[in-house]
Amino acid sequence: MIDFRYHLVSIVSIFLALAVGIVLGAGPLKEDLGNTLTRELTQLRQDKTGLRADLTAAQKGIGARDTWAEAVAPTVVSGTLTGKTVAVVVAPGADGGVVKDTVATLAAAGAKVGSTTTLSDAWVDPARRTFRDNLANQLSALVKVPGGASSPDSLPGAVLSRAILSDSDRATSRLEPGASQALDGLRTGDLLDISPDQITPASSVVMVGGPVKGTTPEDTASRLAGYVQLARALDSGGAGAVVVTAADSSDPAVAGQLVTAVRKDGDATKGVSTVDDPGVPMGQATLAQALAEQYAGGVGQYGVAADAKAVLPEPATR
Repeated sequence: MIDFRYHLVSIVSIFLALAVGIVLGAGPLKEDLGNTLTRELTQLRQDKTGLRADLTAAQKGIGARDTWAEAVAPTVVSGTLTGKTVAVVVAPGADGGVVKDTVATLAAAGAKVGSTTTLSDAWVDPARRTFRDNLANQLSALVKVPGGASSPDSLPGAVLSRAILSDSDRATSRLEPGASQALDGLRTGDLLDISPDQITPASSVVMVGGPVKGTTPEDTASRLAGYVQLARALDSGGAGAVVVTAADSSDPAVAGQLVTAVRKDGDATKGVSTVDDPGVPMGQATLAQALAEQYAGGVGQYGVAADAKAVLPEPATR
């Protein structure tokens, strides 16, 4: 049986250990611990200062890059699209600055903007699918969409493509009556708006994407698929198509949703080019070069995002 002396020894041992701990903590261990914490705090402050300096240098470098690109871009793109007529298609929510810069870049490259089509959300709304397909089926004969050439879901894109695009540049021509009627039908169906009143058929397209958000992940995926189908239809309707979308504002290494969706579609990337940094002068210059490459029969996925294949087209293809 454990007697009283055992308990007494145990209690004395506990208090002795506490006393030793207090003495050590107030003496040599206190000094070592304090020195360690001081050294770590000093190192953290140095790391913070170094990171801040790196960030400042990076921001300065980016600013210098953009200033340089803005200065040389007009020379780089000048004449790359002379005599070409380009259609601009704008998805809902597209960055207005990117749209404005795109139009300016096309003009600087010598191209004429034949039309600007602004899509409504109804273009990819799953709830309007039956309406879209029925309407496009009624309009398809006006622009001579070949029978069986398009699936029901892709028929609206085929109608739009054949209405605004031509296989050659006819800078002084106007739309055929059937094309005008088809566009009026799409506009009356609240699928799009288009300007100017006198549209010139274009031979290529720049499609500017915006954020895509459905009520569910499946809804979002369906909407993105609809835009990718449209991009493919626009590409096949003329000399080519380039899709641009502003990069993720929180991470330039992440391309915009539509650009990412096109790059994930193996069939789309066979014909459609993408640029993921159209919000900066360098990206705008790349846009003009990518479109010129399309006219030469090439295709590429360009920009600074992780899924881009190159920053810009090879010089030989410009």
